[in-house]
Amino acid sequence: MEDSPRRISPRPAPGRLFHHRGKFQRGQASLEILIVLLFLIPILFGAFELSRGVAVRSALDSGVGIAVRALAIDPTQWAWAGIAVTQTVNQNVFGTAGVGTPHLEAYNSADLLINEGISALSYGVPFYLEGWVVYTPQIPLISLSPGSITIRVRHWGVIERMN
Repeated sequence: MEDSPRRISPRPAPGRLFHHRGKFQRGQASLEILIVLLFLIPILFGAFELSRGVAVRSALDSGVGIAVRALAIDPTQWAWAGIAVTQTVNQNVFGTAGVGTPHLEAYNSADLLINEGISALSYGVPFYLEGWVVYTPQIPLISLSPGSITIRVRHWGVIERMN
């Protein structure tokens, strides 16, 4: 038997083909990460802003609750109630960036605005306080931000003092 020479197909040098593919794969991976980050960053910051909004609402709810209790016991303390609500909102966990000034209004059971006239209410008369604050979430990479959101809470109380 004769030894026939084996045909060897021409192949590139070892590592050359893979090195060339590696450059394309790295470029593709970078592009994929960039595309994912373009969606992930606004979602993460949006979740953070949502949690800030919940913290602001919780702080406002606590402040208005404290104000209702204080005014139920002593209706002449209207100024103190407003300060208590403002301080409670300003001391929330996430700070005051994007949070406006808290507002407080008092209404009687007939939904008539009474505010500082709450001290004229007699024993056992129901009233409620409505507090609100304007919150502006700030989400990067989104030009169509939702704008300002008004967060409102309402607490009922009954005058507990005797004239």
